[in-house]
Amino acid sequence: MIEHMPLRALCLFAMVAAAGFAQADSDVIYRQSFQEDTGAWTAMGEGASVSRAADSHALVFSYELAPKIFSGVVSPAPAEFAKMQRIRFRVKTDHATAMGLLLSEKKPGGGNYSAWFWSPANTWQWVEFTPSDFSVNDGPNDAKDADGKLDLAEVEGIGLFDLGQFFAQLPANPDFPVIVHLDKGQHTASVEDFEVLSSPAAPPRVPANGLRLGMLDRSFIDWVTLGGMDLKLDAGPNPLNAPALAASYRQAEGHFQLLLRRITGSEMAQAKRLVFDIASEHDVTLMVALEMNKPGGGQGPRFTLPIYPPGDREVFHVDLKLSDFQGDGKFDPAQWRSLAIVDLTALGGGAPEANTIWIGNVAAMKE
Repeated sequence: MIEHMPLRALCLFAMVAAAGFAQADSDVIYRQSFQEDTGAWTAMGEGASVSRAADSHALVFSYELAPKIFSGVVSPAPAEFAKMQRIRFRVKTDHATAMGLLLSEKKPGGGNYSAWFWSPANTWQWVEFTPSDFSVNDGPNDAKDADGKLDLAEVEGIGLFDLGQFFAQLPANPDFPVIVHLDKGQHTASVEDFEVLSSPAAPPRVPANGLRLGMLDRSFIDWVTLGGMDLKLDAGPNPLNAPALAASYRQAEGHFQLLLRRITGSEMAQAKRLVFDIASEHDVTLMVALEMNKPGGGQGPRFTLPIYPPGDREVFHVDLKLSDFQGDGKFDPAQWRSLAIVDLTALGGGAPEANTIWIGNVAAMKE
């Protein structure tokens, strides 16, 4: 069992990673380096502002997190946005939070699409998205997309926002009391080297007969939490001996901590099984929940199955048939909207305690 990456392999990995961000200028459709000003970016929302950092080449978005206050930093999309194959940038927030990147299509007729990521507190990280990472926003105040798919030629605006302000508006559900944490007050999000590129991303790492679903081989986490968890990307060594999401939290009686990942891509219609590896510090009872799209938008129907990973960091391989998930009706993978993992240990009579789980090798399988 390999516990440490050899120095030569580590150096090679670093060189390859660096090369991934060194593209020819011909690939760049749009670049904002913020070396002199904030470019075309402006703030929207009550009390929000943008400025250029005095000690670095960074755009600084300042905003307030409070009930019923919504804000973001936005820019017009470049004229050649239809050629977009990747969007990448460096980002740092002053608190741990879920962030969203928004693509807004021309109205009327167009919709709003977003991709989510987790931003650890005071940590610079590279984030890179492809068109397949974006899914339609179907909230009550979102415009309805006439054709239901992202049309890059119709995108007119790009935005960045803190998802905490939207999670805080979720109505309380006594039947599913998820912990939602709003870090109220003034906050900042800093952005460097924002680029839109026409060159495609490297092919995703997926198992044979598998579909990409959170393989955790990116430079950032594409899972989020509504509160109560500390999320980190753990490249190893770790119990899974693979890139993993490490989630640390304290179990709370009567409340649930929730991990959430949005599901995108029409290819999910081919999915038959959900597989992943998990390890836990302590014995836990977890619920795996699949949500489907709801016609007209809003929260869709959920389908669930429990799993019981052992403690002591023992690797537990999960292989679940989508047809075995229980809910109102039958789960349709073509309408798969999100994947959630919830700790139910305290609800089942276990004593609340601090715990860490590692999740990796997540994939949807065709067979």
